[in-house]
Amino acid sequence: MQLVELKKSEFAKLAKFIYEKTGIHLPETKITLLANRLRKRLRALDLESYSAYYDLLQDKRSYEEELPHFLSAVTTNETYFFRNENLWKFVQEKWIPQIVESRKGKTEKSVRVWSAASSSGEEAYTTAICLREKLADFSTWNVSIVGSDISDRVLEHARAGVYGEYAVARMPKSALSKWFTKKEDQFALKDEIRQSVRFQFHNLRDPMTPGNFDLVFLRNVLMYFDTEMKKRVLENVARAVAPGGYLVIGDVDPVRNDKTLDSILGMDHDGPNLYRKPLLVPAGTRKDH
Repeated sequence: MQLVELKKSEFAKLAKFIYEKTGIHLPETKITLLANRLRKRLRALDLESYSAYYDLLQDKRSYEEELPHFLSAVTTNETYFFRNENLWKFVQEKWIPQIVESRKGKTEKSVRVWSAASSSGEEAYTTAICLREKLADFSTWNVSIVGSDISDRVLEHARAGVYGEYAVARMPKSALSKWFTKKEDQFALKDEIRQSVRFQFHNLRDPMTPGNFDLVFLRNVLMYFDTEMKKRVLENVARAVAPGGYLVIGDVDPVRNDKTLDSILGMDHDGPNLYRKPLLVPAGTRKDH
């Protein structure tokens, strides 16, 4: 099969379709990137043009079967365990102790975490490992960790909990030996970690219910959205964070320098890439300034 060119008119139709389905905005400068990512699907389906592939996506008979492959091709899923050392230092040394302190005296101790756009699960599982290691009397806690993504392929990978050497290369050696079983060149998570995370399909364009999460990760995804989609996503995510809960933004943080996005988020900046939702003020009380 000859190398097929992605024409500008074809790119425009596909980019619009991607935006409608995912909220991801692709400028025309990404035409080569999109062509390279979709070329494998053309080969697999024996199609001679990107127009033919677009038509296939518009056909109700083939849409549902092809959509998961399409979404996997156009989304970026590069990640690894304990990505960003400072973040995980915050989780272990500040956030977990805060959770423990806030639950003192309560009959039922619970904590809820959402890894949004979780890709193949490394972020959600890293959180599970941190909670296992740092949460005293772990068995007495009701821990809920949810990982979500729009790609069925990466969700399947996440549920399997098996990773290559790249994904675990930056992990503390003690945690690697404690929570993984090595099988040749693969590392399989032990069931007590793998089964502590639930993965599900979710599009950030839509509200996440039920919410009330103590910690939400939204890392390295806002950069793919245009301004209107950023607003929509931040509104949905902000509603999902519990009062006093934290939101973690990726290294490319568009909120800090945009008053509109900052207002929509409605949270206090609490450090690099870190936001905290204000606690609810009890009725009848006044907050002095």
